[in-house]
Amino acid sequence: MKKLIEQLCATLDNGEDLVLATVCSQSGSTPRVAGARMIVLRDGRIHGTIGGGLVEATAIREAADCFHSHRSRCHSFDLANNDAAVTDMICGGRMDCCLEYVPADQHNRAVFGELLRALQSGRRAMLVSPLSGESGEARFVLDHKGRANGTVAPEPLLAAVRELRPSTSAATILVAAGRDYLASSFAVGGTLYLVGAGHVAACTAEAAARVGFRVVVLDDRAEFASRQRFPLADEVRVLASFADCLPAAEIDSDSYLVIVTRGHLHDLEVLEQALRTPAGYIGMIGSRKKRNSIYTRLLDRGVTEAQLEQVRCPIGMAIEADTPEEIAVSIVGELIYQRATGRKAWHLA
Repeated sequence: MKKLIEQLCATLDNGEDLVLATVCSQSGSTPRVAGARMIVLRDGRIHGTIGGGLVEATAIREAADCFHSHRSRCHSFDLANNDAAVTDMICGGRMDCCLEYVPADQHNRAVFGELLRALQSGRRAMLVSPLSGESGEARFVLDHKGRANGTVAPEPLLAAVRELRPSTSAATILVAAGRDYLASSFAVGGTLYLVGAGHVAACTAEAAARVGFRVVVLDDRAEFASRQRFPLADEVRVLASFADCLPAAEIDSDSYLVIVTRGHLHDLEVLEQALRTPAGYIGMIGSRKKRNSIYTRLLDRGVTEAQLEQVRCPIGMAIEADTPEEIAVSIVGELIYQRATGRKAWHLA
């Protein structure tokens, strides 16, 4: 999704209008789920996909009308009827697609630039776009704290957004004060903090980066915490020590902390710090025996049982993983599951 928004920003910066096609709802079997997006250019070229075949052909045709009228529109696809049958798309479901006309003006460049910066930093954001064509209304972005920076949003609209539960890239049409809006959630990956830079960390960093996590690696050994070992990581930080190593100001509910240091004492030190953060996920590698030993010491230091229940240890999904590569798959599988199911509601000021 980040690459698609990068392409969108580049297109607007080149002075080209575009249409952003978004699957805003689906039921039954469909080629893409809600949140899938595609850019349509004036000459019919596309970036991204909303499912191919009849769906994309129709979206491209409808986009031409958006360019002509300078207005957005929605289109419903019934993938169980005869039209779907003749195009080999008998999925059996239904999907609704919104086509937003996005002129290359200063406001839209600023809005999508703000959205891109949020995605690049691993922060969730929500794009809210008016669909009614009312004059004076413009799209805006809510940041990860629910703030509409520089925008006075109608209170009925904010009340409707408060009811939403963001997922990785969901989109839905809201009705507020008799007007239609498309609310698109962008919760790209979140940030994975890998504390430790050994073999498991190297494999985990690569797998996590490939499924959209922003990856930050931390270790006190410069020969391990290096760009050569972690080419796909967004940041590699060499620590003076593991004491106070977690960047508290950066960590929020969209942060994932994975503790894979080289020793029990370091794991203990980092886990104690992790439990003081609002991280959405905390996992520590190790056996049950190691876990119990560390937990006992933390309880003696005043950590509560309730706090320790937040921790996933042994880390990863139970797939009988053995090698560093397999362990990485089990860890990242668990991270994906947490990302898909653990989103909190938006809390707007």
